[in-house]
Amino acid sequence: FMRLSMNDFLRFSRSAGLSWMQMAVLMHLHYKGPTEVMACGELLQLSPAGASQMIERLVQQGLAQRSEAPDDRRVRLVDLTDAGRQLVDESIEAQQRWLKPLLAALTEEQRAAATETLRLLTAQAIRLETT
Repeated sequence: FMRLSMNDFLRFSRSAGLSWMQMAVLMHLHYKGPTEVMACGELLQLSPAGASQMIERLVQQGLAQRSEAPDDRRVRLVDLTDAGRQLVDESIEAQQRWLKPLLAALTEEQRAAATETLRLLTAQAIRLETT
């Protein structure tokens, strides 16, 4: 399951001319919103210089934009541009394309059980992430 999902993610990243790390930053921004540049580095375990360089490449490609934090001008935030949002949306569609036939092969009862299991796993993952 994960292998299929990651294969689609990596295939899409390569076709868009991005590394998986760049795509991971874009996905993080999609789900979490504007984020400090340093937090992006921590997410991928990059040095501050490495994080800044990666963000700069995304900015040059028109996929991300930097701005000052409204409450602290020393803090730099990074967020998606419209082009970045569109790319992430296309990535999500590509990742989910293989799911449609998989789900169609399940009974309604099996889909309901899978949905409930995924809800429980997601809730637990969120709890673990915040501790």
